[in-house]
This record gives sequence, C-alpha cells and structure tokens, in this order.
Amino acid sequence: MASVDMRSPLPVSKVSPVASPSLQPPTPPLSPPLPSPRTITELLSLRARDFPDEPIFGYPSDALDYLEYTYSDLVRISSRAARRYADCLPSRTDSHQETRVIALLGPSDLDYFFTLLALSRLGFTVLFLSTRISQAAYLSLLDVTKCRHLVVGSSFRKTANALAAARDGLEVIDILTQAQYMTDTQLDDAALQQQHFDLDQESSKVAWIIHSSGSTGLPKPIYQTHKAALKNYENSLRMRGFVTLPLFHAFGLSNVFRGITAVKKIYIYNTNLPLTSQHLLKILTDHEFEIFLAVPYALKLLSETPDGINALAALKVVMFGGSACPDALGDLLTEGGVNLISHYGTTETGQLMTSFRPADDKAWNYVREHDQLKPYLRMEPQGGNLYELCVLDGWPSKVATNRDDGSYATKDLFEPHPSIPGAWKYCGRLDDTLVLVNGEKAIPLAMEQALRQNKLVREAVMFGTGKSQLGMMVIASEQGAGMGAGDLLESIWPTIMAENKALPAYAQLAKDMITVLPAGTAYPCTDKGSLIRQAFYRAFHNEIEEVYHQAESRTAGTLVLSELELREFIRGHLLDLCPQDESTCLTDDTDLFSLGVDSLHSTRLRAKILQEVQLNGNSLPQNIVFEYPTISKLAAAILNIRDRKSGETRDVVKEMERLVEKYSEFPQHIPVPSKSTERCIVVTGATGSLGAHLVAQLVRRQDISEVCCLVRASSKSSARRRVIESMQRRAVYHTLPLDLRRKISCYPSDFSKPDLGLGVSVYASISAKITSLVHCAWSVNFNKNLSSFEADCIAGARHLMLLCLSAQQPTPASFNFCSSVSTVTNTPGDAVAEALPQSFKCAQGMGYAQSKLVTEHLVTRAASQTGMEARVLRVGQIIADTAHGIWNDTEAIPLMLQAATTIGALPSLDEHPRWLPVDSVARVVTDISLSSTTHAVFNIVNPRTFHWTNDLLPALHNAGLSFAQVNQREWIRRLRASNPDPEQNPTIKLVEFFASKYDNDLTNRKNFKYVTSTAEQISPELGMVPALSADLVKKFVGHFLKTSWTAKAPTAESRHQQSTRLIVLSGPPGVNKSTVAIELAESLSCPVIDGDAVHDAIAKAKMSSGIHLSSLDRQIWLARIKLEVLERFRADHIVHGEQPKSGGRSEKDVILTCSALSRPDRNTLRNILSRSNDETEAEYINTIFVVLQATEDEILRRMADGKRNTMRLDMVASRLDTTGHADVDELDIFPVDAEQEMEAIIQEALGGLAVLA
Repeated sequence: MASVDMRSPLPVSKVSPVASPSLQPPTPPLSPPLPSPRTITELLSLRARDFPDEPIFGYPSDALDYLEYTYSDLVRISSRAARRYADCLPSRTDSHQETRVIALLGPSDLDYFFTLLALSRLGFTVLFLSTRISQAAYLSLLDVTKCRHLVVGSSFRKTANALAAARDGLEVIDILTQAQYMTDTQLDDAALQQQHFDLDQESSKVAWIIHSSGSTGLPKPIYQTHKAALKNYENSLRMRGFVTLPLFHAFGLSNVFRGITAVKKIYIYNTNLPLTSQHLLKILTDHEFEIFLAVPYALKLLSETPDGINALAALKVVMFGGSACPDALGDLLTEGGVNLISHYGTTETGQLMTSFRPADDKAWNYVREHDQLKPYLRMEPQGGNLYELCVLDGWPSKVATNRDDGSYATKDLFEPHPSIPGAWKYCGRLDDTLVLVNGEKAIPLAMEQALRQNKLVREAVMFGTGKSQLGMMVIASEQGAGMGAGDLLESIWPTIMAENKALPAYAQLAKDMITVLPAGTAYPCTDKGSLIRQAFYRAFHNEIEEVYHQAESRTAGTLVLSELELREFIRGHLLDLCPQDESTCLTDDTDLFSLGVDSLHSTRLRAKILQEVQLNGNSLPQNIVFEYPTISKLAAAILNIRDRKSGETRDVVKEMERLVEKYSEFPQHIPVPSKSTERCIVVTGATGSLGAHLVAQLVRRQDISEVCCLVRASSKSSARRRVIESMQRRAVYHTLPLDLRRKISCYPSDFSKPDLGLGVSVYASISAKITSLVHCAWSVNFNKNLSSFEADCIAGARHLMLLCLSAQQPTPASFNFCSSVSTVTNTPGDAVAEALPQSFKCAQGMGYAQSKLVTEHLVTRAASQTGMEARVLRVGQIIADTAHGIWNDTEAIPLMLQAATTIGALPSLDEHPRWLPVDSVARVVTDISLSSTTHAVFNIVNPRTFHWTNDLLPALHNAGLSFAQVNQREWIRRLRASNPDPEQNPTIKLVEFFASKYDNDLTNRKNFKYVTSTAEQISPELGMVPALSADLVKKFVGHFLKTSWTAKAPTAESRHQQSTRLIVLSGPPGVNKSTVAIELAESLSCPVIDGDAVHDAIAKAKMSSGIHLSSLDRQIWLARIKLEVLERFRADHIVHGEQPKSGGRSEKDVILTCSALSRPDRNTLRNILSRSNDETEAEYINTIFVVLQATEDEILRRMADGKRNTMRLDMVASRLDTTGHADVDELDIFPVDAEQEMEAIIQEALGGLAVLA
C-alpha cells in the first residue's frame, strides 16, 4: 500500500483483486476490549488513535475499482469536510446549545458518507431522507423534526428547490465533494471554531433521525441517540463485509458502523451502478469478504447462475434484510451450500434476531430468540397461529415507543416453528400493502375503513398481492343480513366510487371484483375484533382465487340489447372511461384507438360488457376491443357471440380482399412537360430510424434538390423540430453541412385525408416538383385489428399514390412502399420470391402484417393500371447503424438481449436470423427508389444468415456481456421469476410475447430463403453486408450499456449530465451569438459567459488589426476560458444559488459564447472538464456544442452592416476554413441555421439540447 500526499483526496490504498494476499492484513485482536465511545465522532477518533493505518472502509473510485480508507483517512477527510460545512451552516459550539437538525438527501455515495460524518462532527443531528418518497412526505418530516437546513446531492436539486419553494426558511446547501475541501490548501492549518462539547451530555443527544417507510401514510421520524446507536453497533459478527443497502436505510447504516466499531473492513456498493448479478459476482470474487449483507433481490440476482450461488457459498455468512426472502429462493441457496441468515430488526429497535443455527438445522427462514433479547421480547397472539412482535422498555437500542407501558409494538407478524422453541418465521405486516404483479403498490386501509363505517358492513378486506387487479371481500353485518348480495353491493357502491376517484387507476376497484359474504361468516380477528389480514388471506384462499377465475369467465349479464341499444351502451361506457372534449367525435365508425383508448380502457370496457350484457353463456375474447376497434364492429361482434355458441365471427381474408377492391381504383397520370433534371423526394416516416437515415442519405446526393418530409404534427415548425430531433437522436444530423440541411423541408400532414392534410396550396406546390416518394410511415401496434389500419395506413397509402399520380412531370412520381416480411411469414414452403405471396393467408396473423399485405396489392395494382413506377420494398429485421450502434431499446430484440444484464441469462436458440443495419437498409431503399426499374417487389433482407447460439452469443460475450446460456424454456422460467418492475427489468414487459415463442420444446424453427437477386442487382450494397459483424455487436452493446441498460440506476456521470451542462454556443462573427445566448439563458434560467471577451488585450488588438491569432494565442484564450468556467461552476455548486424560473431548467447550466471552434478547440473545451484533467469535477459537467451557422455571404453582409465586431472582414473566410464540419464521433454537437427568425433559432436550439441532455 503506497502512501499518498496528505492533501490528496485519495485514500491510503487502491484495492486489487484477491490474488494478492498481502492486501489482506490480519485484523488486530479486540482483546483487551476496545474503549467505549460516547459519540459517533469519538468512535472514529478512538479507532484512529489505536489503528491509524488500518483499512476499514471501501468504496469504488470508478465502477468496480475499489479504494480503501483507513481510520486516519476517515478522520482527516471528515474533519476537512466539517471545516467547509462550518462556513455555510450555523455553528454549535457547546453542549448547552440546542442541537440543530440537518437533513441529508442524495445518492448513498462517498460524498454522502463523508458528509454525514462531517455533520456529526459539527454536533448536528442528521435527518436521513429516503430518495423515494413524495414531496408531501419530505415536507412532513422537515416540519416534524423542525429542520431548516437541507444538504442535497446535485441529482436531487430539483426536488430540493421544490421543497424550498413550499417551505419558507428552508435553506438548501449542495453536498460538498472531496475536490472542494481536500485540494484547498487554506484548510491545512485551519481549525474548526472552538467547540466545547461535553461528550457525556452529547451521548444522550440525537445522532440520527431515520424515518419509517410511510407505506400506511406519511413517514414518521425515528430518533437515535449516540448512545443507542453505538449500543446497536456493538452487536456485530466481526466479519469483513460487503453491504448493498444505502446509508439512509437503517440496515445499511448500521452494518457500516458495525464494521467500523469492530475493526472489520466494510465495503459498500457503488450507488452509481445498477444492481446486477454481473457486478455483484465480480465484487464478491475479487475480494475476500466473510459476510454479505443485502436485500433478497440481490440474492435473487446471484441465484440465477451457478457462479453466483458458488460465490455466496464461499462466504461465511450471507445475511439479508429490508424485506422477506421468498422461501423458494432461500431453499435454493441453502441447498447450494449457502449459509443463509435471516435478519430481523427495525429502525425503532435495532437488530433483534437472526437465524444463526446449528449446521444440521435447515430452517433458514426462522429467526431465533437469544438470551439477551428474551427478557425484552413479547409475542402477542393475533389468532390463526400468528403473533405480533413487541419489544419491551429497557432494550438498549430501542429508540421509540408506541404503547403506554413504554414498549414498542412492531406490527410485524410471525408464526412459531412447529418443533424448534424460540424460532419464528416472519409472515408480514398487520397493515400490509398490496403489491400487484406489475410492482404497483396499493394501500387498502382507506377503502376498507370507509366501508367499515357503513352499517350494512361488518368487515371489508382488499386483496390482490401478486395479481393483475385488486379485489375485495365484504362481510355483511347483522343489519345487512336481510339483503341479497347484489342489493348490498349496490348500496355500498357509491362509497366505493367516491374512494376510487382519489386512487390511481391500478388501485381502483371494479364492481365485478367484489364478493359479498353473508352475515355471520367467521373470519380471523383479534379478541378486540380487529382483522388479522394474513390469516384472512389463508382462510379464504379458495374464495379469493375464485373471484379471479370468475372475472375471466363471467357471463352473467342480464341486459338483452338490440344492436342500436348495444352501440349506445358501448358509447356511454367509453365516454366514462375515456372522456372526450366533444362526444360527437365518438361516432359508430370512429377508430377507438385514435381517441386514446388503450389496453387498460379495453380491459375495463370488456369487464363492463361481461358484467351487464347477456351473452347466453358465451365468453368474450380477451382482445375483443382490439379485434373490433369501432363501436359498430364491436357491437356486431358481441351480438354474433351472443347469438352463436361457436364459429368464427369474421373472415380476415375476405376483409383483406374487400379493402383491396375498395382502394384499388386509380386515375391516369396527365403528363406535363418539364426540362428540370432536379429531383424532389417526398419521404414519410422521417421521425423513425429508417426514415431519419433515408433523409440524411438523400440530401447528400447532388442530383436531389429537396427532400420533403410529411410528418404527423400540429404545425410546420413542429414538423421540422420532430424531424431534426429524430435525425440528431440517430446521430445523422450533426455532420450535415448547412447547405445540405437546407434541402430538408417539413410539412404537417394527415394521411387519412385526400389532400394529406396539406391544404390546396402546399399540395399543389409539392405535386409541381415531386419525382419520387418513399413511404416508410406506418402505425406500429401489434394489438390493433386490420380495420384500425384502414384510415391512416391503407387509405393513407392510396392518398400518397394519388400525390405521385398528380406530379407535374412527364411521368408519375415513383412510389416506393417500405413493407415488411411479416406479410409473408406464413408462406408455404421454404422460399419467398420477389413477388406478391400466393394468398392473403401468408400474412402473419395480426392487423399490422395484414394491412401491409393489402397495401402491397394496392401498389402493384396502381402500377398495372397507371404505368407508374410503384414498388414494394419488403424489409426484414432492421438493427443498429454501423457507425454508432444506435438501436431503439424498446424493440423486442434489444429487450431480449437486455436480459443478459437483468437476469444474467440468454436463451440458446437454433435460429438463423437475417439482420440488416439501418444505414445499409437506407442505402438499398435509396438505390431502388431512385432507379428506373420496372420490377415491382423486392426482398430487402440479408442474403446471409448467422446462428443465434454459435455466432451471436459468443459475440455478445466478446462485447463485454456476462451471462448464462440456458435452454429456451429455462430462460422463460427465469424471466417469469425475475423482478416484476418493468422500470428495473424492461424485458418483463414482453414476457408473454417471448413465452408464446419459446415456452415450448420447439427448437427447429422455419428458416426462409428470401430471393434477393433483383434487389442485389440494383443495389450491390445488399450483397456486401456481412451476416453478423462483431464490430457492430460491440457498438450496439456499448451504446445500450451507456444509455438504457444502465439508465434505471443512473451513474454519477449520467445523472449530472442531466442536471449540469456547459453549453458552448459557438459560431463565426455575425451570427448573433450574443442575442441567441440571452434568449437561451432566459429560457434555461442560467448565466452566460462571453468567451470572446475573455481574450487578452494582445489578442483583441491583433484581431482588430487583421492579424491572425497564433496557436499560442488560442491556447492562452482557452486556458482563460477554463478558469472562467470552472470558477462559475464552483460558485454555483457550493451555495444553493437562485431558484430556476417556472418551467426552466436547473441553475447549473452555464452558457459559454465564443467564436467558431476547430476540432482541437472543441476537444480542449471537452477535456478541461474531463476526468483525466479534473478528477473530481468533470463528472458533474456535460459539455454540449450548439453551433450557429450561416453562409459566408450572409456573414460578410451582416459584418459590413455592424460596427462592434473586432474581427476584420478579410479574416472571416480564413476563420471559416479553420473550423471545418463536425466529425462523425462528435455526438455532442448540434448545428443551427442562424439565418432563421430568432424564435425559430431558439426553439431549434432548445430541441437539440433536449436530445443531447
């Protein structure tokens, strides 16, 4: 271990993997006993005195690269931090002064840890605020604890600002970083203001305030004195440990200080990393821990691979806390040799019991009473073999009471082991929160209590944990005994409706999910008559399951309706579920999904129909609203189901044939002479990935004068903004020169209208110049029925073909339709020709594919009727682009691959995919669309295949992913058993889709051979694309890991990129940088630095004299800019600063205006704040370049008109020559046309900043 300069913010050593035994020194013995500290600060001082160079605390410097801190480090760093905090917090000099409460809110990282030590050193009480509670909860805690100072991490500055706005007198201070106090030489000999603390008195003062979860209301503060906390920390296993819980959680905080107390090294998890099996496994295998302390979810991640279980088995102890561990998971681990220990304790009582046991005792999930606890433990019967745990007065670490006798009733329920005395299994809470299968949480108490007040109700109990929706059982009272179940339900329904209004949609009760039980029904309750929830669930398990079964199969409605009455019934309930501004917009033939009807509305509408409409014992399909998405079609389908017990209610093939006939009449083109050789290409779908790449490639062709984008938008400016942001998001906009960007025109449109929503004049202007149209836009919704695609997509395609036929050219504009291979998925045989399929049945069984096949027929009919060049471009699986690896993370394949990081496994499949990068597809589409070929149908798929298991999975491993390869059914099993929260585990959203494909033993799937000879002849690019590029795999894996695959648990860098930005507004003279900067600063509520004003006097004189600046001049200028920028950021970070304006962004944005920058200049501005140059500060700043551009002629004109610019006219051209264009890898650049109106410039710049944030 190399020593370091005392001024360095680094600790004493950098941790290497366990291969080096010298990095694991023996722990000094604790005999004789160590002196007992009286305060947290004295604990550190005593240990630093006795073990000054003992490494005791570990935290990563970057990702998983841990640094160790000695006791001397902890004292030295926390002392320096305290000196800086003393400058911005009210002082406390002796024990007679009242203790102030300082709230701490932020991620549980290294700065957070040293801040809590520093605040304690200053004699403050630290209020730990969870990062996951509501504003009302924060305000309640601040009020109850009389806290007027909030120390906040930068990622929670917005929350802090909102709290300060809601509470007068709340002062907000930013958490200090080590860079702000460890590199300040003025602190070397500085001393804290003289403090005269009586440590005996301080021992009884409150050290920490940790709050309850607030699951049944607002969270409550729990006060821990120094004495009680230190007593709790003495209860230690004396093992080298690793903790994954945050420091604001009692379990996490206690175990860190247990290690510090016992002189046993303790590591905490990097809060900037997502909790994944790969990260956990590497940490556990790189370091020789003895104990692992985690929540059950972390254990679940590790249990998904043999390596994870082996790593846990290698530890002396694996202890979980924070929530109950599922029995199946615990059994799996113990069977794998893991010494799994259940821990039970509360913030109010400290640690109470664990499941330490003899080796032959397998009851890991039963915690045991120990001799010290028994006198203070009382298990109070609650019925049904359940007991509530109460801690009696006198238990040393108990800091709260909620009973008159001084005891604390935990509300936690346990059941005794059938044969082991003093062993108890945790079962749940008296006031259980219901957790739905999708992870949403609902609190049942308010609804239950409201119904219990009704004289007709004896008891009301909600249920639904692990289910898709909530239900309730209502037990009638004696007064309600004479009423039928239906009548009683109608009587209490107004109360339920009133409560529903205050609840989120997922927590609302539907009438058909309520069961009324007769008066006198026995149910588990206490002697006082209080419900015992968990015992009730067990006693009524079968009845609860029947409620869900009936909800799926109920056909008990009694209304016998005519078709007209049924339409009105559906209309009325739809308007209740999805209100419209004008009820007249919901006609019988309105597509329901165009009005915002979603899957939740569809489910509830189906439930209403089942509940009230007579169906003669027949059932409604789950997807009926999607299948029949208009009132008229839905009513007809329901009546068909009612009147016929079986049979297909519709013939999709006949419907497809009808649509082809309906839209296949096309007028003849009227030739118009034209001598122009320029091409105008109309593109739809430019806001999608393929469309964005198409536009970027088309504008680069010299023979194309304009690319006209038709966009679903409310205005022309909105259409333009959507296209630009789409292209910037795909990294194809920033490299386009100004003259090429000006080829792009954008118009708001509505394809369902004959004039495409363009209006007469715009339509005429486009028809006067159009030469080709590439149609990429299509509704991507795999749940919608064929008829839902009729107006916008099928009729819309015909309207676009009519635009081509209206072209004021000698021949019609060519029409090029980007179709999908889903139109031929069910083709018989093993080959797909470059032709229409033999039958409509060849399309995949979903409206998306069926509608595209209908349009393929319309395209070929238009060509045969009119002679226009109309082509079907049948596109296969599109993946990431070859330059950057950018891929939509919500598509099925990326979600599937993401399982490597979330569940640590991918399936081994015997599949042969044909993937094409999106930029390659765009080039092929461009080549074919601009050709003169008369061939009608092309298959744009990769002629080459790769093998999923033999080629892709090894490439993913080589790209840095670590995962197990399992068979397809095992993968589905693991996915079903994984974290149900789609925010943390996005793959779970498609679990049923993946199960439909892979939850079976079918391994040899059909592998079509697509004929591509004609497509390859016209576009040789198609024949040169490799089957699978290892380089591209690395790129898209890298892209996902930097963005979405780690976005659920953002890194420090990504969080600060969202909250702190250096916006470099650059451009040559004459582009109005100063005016734009002022307008942007007004919108963003941030300061502006005039970079050109930072030039020294020599440089200004040179420019005025027409002398070019030398390389040294520019280096000096950039160095001065660095100092100015860093000074501004440091000032903004240390003190709370100004409140942002309403709708504005954080005040930590800073705008820097400067002249046009070359690539080296831009690199300098990036690097002055990079980790390599400024280790502690760069991670907080994201540099973005907004480049204002204008033509040289316009710049010269403006400069000739202006008087204040110091640069001579003859210097402009040379300055423009040195700037060059953005390089492909400069994704932090957003160019803006400075010749637009000022409002357009500002809106475009703001849009670009939003994309790059």
